Amino acid sequence: MLDAAEQCFRAEGFHGASMARIAAAAEMSVGHIYQYFENKDAVIIALCERRFSGFEALLVAAEEDARTTGSLIDAWIAQFAWWIDPLRAPLTTEITSEAGRNPQVAQVVQRIDRHFREIMRRSLLPLSGPIPADEIDDRLEAIVMLSHGMTTRITADPDADPERLLAAFRLAVHRLLAVD
Repeated sequence: MLDAAEQCFRAEGFHGASMARIAAAAEMSVGHIYQYFENKDAVIIALCERRFSGFEALLVAAEEDARTTGSLIDAWIAQFAWWIDPLRAPLTTEITSEAGRNPQVAQVVQRIDRHFREIMRRSLLPLSGPIPADEIDDRLEAIVMLSHGMTTRITADPDADPERLLAAFRLAVHRLLAVD
């Protein structure tokens, strides 16, 4: 059902896609969907959580891979190719926009954002160069802003080159983490 909802939201946006349209795409009745989800906001929230858990799984896999390759920061950065995939990025941008309008979605996005910072603290900071303690939060914020910027860029410009965006992101993250 969430795959069908994602497909509808990608094509029509959160406000354009009706529950009837989602139900038809999922080959379910609207009533059946309401057995699992209270309303469309609950479907949106479930998609937010599923997207981040998918990305988090990639970051965990990168940590595992880095044990053999030795470059966790680059393995971690490489996972952003998933995040900025031209088919995936527009829905992420839609989620961010919805967070500006919908307090329930905003709470979920903020929780996910805090969790992402925890992952960076656990995974990346131990590998970073010397960073003044009073700059750590600002540098992590810059990484988050850059990741959102890549998503917006790939959504707004169909000719944007994901490889080039990742190369710029890699350069910036290395500098923010004081990695030579």
